[in-house]
Amino acid sequence: MSLRELRVISQDVARTALDWLFPPTCLGCGEEGVFICPECFSKIKLVPRDVCNFCGDYVSKKGKCPNCYDKKLPYAGFRAFAYYDGVVRKAIHHLKYQNDLTIGRYLAGLLQLVYQRTDWDVELIVPIPIGEQKKQERGYNQAERLAKPLSDLLNIPLSCDALVRINEISSQVGLNHEERRENVRQAFIAKALQVKGKRVLVVDDVFTSGATMEAAAAELMGAGAAKVYCLTVAKVNHLQDSIDFSLTNNV
Repeated sequence: MSLRELRVISQDVARTALDWLFPPTCLGCGEEGVFICPECFSKIKLVPRDVCNFCGDYVSKKGKCPNCYDKKLPYAGFRAFAYYDGVVRKAIHHLKYQNDLTIGRYLAGLLQLVYQRTDWDVELIVPIPIGEQKKQERGYNQAERLAKPLSDLLNIPLSCDALVRINEISSQVGLNHEERRENVRQAFIAKALQVKGKRVLVVDDVFTSGATMEAAAAELMGAGAAKVYCLTVAKVNHLQDSIDFSLTNNV
């Protein structure tokens, strides 16, 4: 048995013990024993399969939506599990602001389902990094809380330092797409020794405008990655009348 397999088994045992001592409760209704009960899960607004391969907006056929048709994007594909709403939003809030590791593992299982429905064949998983100042304040990077268990579930290597954020950025809240792109321009640096020639999966919690994903993918491709794919738990639905962006990752 490999060290990786032993580590996964030990994590499963520890997780079972924690669940027994501190049973989870549904984030939607409070039912004990589950993170999201079947009834609350049925209310989740899933991102459909017939979506643009680059922004996740609905399209009648596979490929690009009209907004992305003429764009030359650095990543080869994007997918998300659900829209940023309801119990999914609450779960991401727990992950991001309460350092809820069990929620991270649960959400990673949902990401696994989305990945397995694609035809992607990646060789390395990379979480979107946050700035050093923010990481010191928060104590962790929520994207890593998703990427690590997803790496175990898919048996794909993980690197948390193949992509590094070198510039602290101002808040993305309230900015339009072009302003967001400018805000994250040259925010990252990728390590060519780790990504050169590899198909890379970039993981994060929320996809808002795609500006951060574009910047990260462009840097990875510039460092020699063969292809870059993007995967998030949630996607902001811009058709909603009102959205509270304060809980998003401003991606």
